[in-house]
Amino acid sequence: MDKMANTELLKKLDAAIAEKSLLKHPFYQDWRAGKLSRESLQLYAAQYYRHVEAFPKHLRVLVARTNGPLQGLIRENLAEEENPAGPHPKLWRDFAAAVGVGEDDITCRPALPGTQAVVQKFREICGDRPVEEAVAALYAYESQVPEIATTKVAGLKKFYGVTEPEGLAYFEVHEDADKAHRAAWREWLGEHADGNEM
Repeated sequence: MDKMANTELLKKLDAAIAEKSLLKHPFYQDWRAGKLSRESLQLYAAQYYRHVEAFPKHLRVLVARTNGPLQGLIRENLAEEENPAGPHPKLWRDFAAAVGVGEDDITCRPALPGTQAVVQKFREICGDRPVEEAVAALYAYESQVPEIATTKVAGLKKFYGVTEPEGLAYFEVHEDADKAHRAAWREWLGEHADGNEM
């Protein structure tokens, strides 16, 4: 695939991401408008933890399937996820605690079918799909996270009484970190979407 074809591919991918933007989902619209019940927020915090906890595992699987610059890119992302000063699953548990979710609610509550599907889909993408497809999927996912995180922080402060740094840290980290991830995934796709440098 030449540069021009890659540019067209990225345009199509960006259009698809914009069309299916998570910020258009009713849950996120309700979050921004302060319409979520405390119970809905707590259920979300308990369930989404499964994805946050599994995400580094998915990246490790993808690291094992790659080499060269792409492997380095994924390792950097993984290092941020597992940062000893603030591993992302711990930051998420801090958010969950800030909205009234206990450790037992996170670890003992069964995953709902939709939660299981998200974790399974990421496992499949990172473990079984062609590497180019995995990178495109990670780009589609992480390209939306900074704006979603900003929206969540604003909503948590304004409507849901979460103002302590610990309760906001997960989202504040992602406001910045995923801008870099978005740019890195996009750059790789622009240069290597033909699969020659995995």
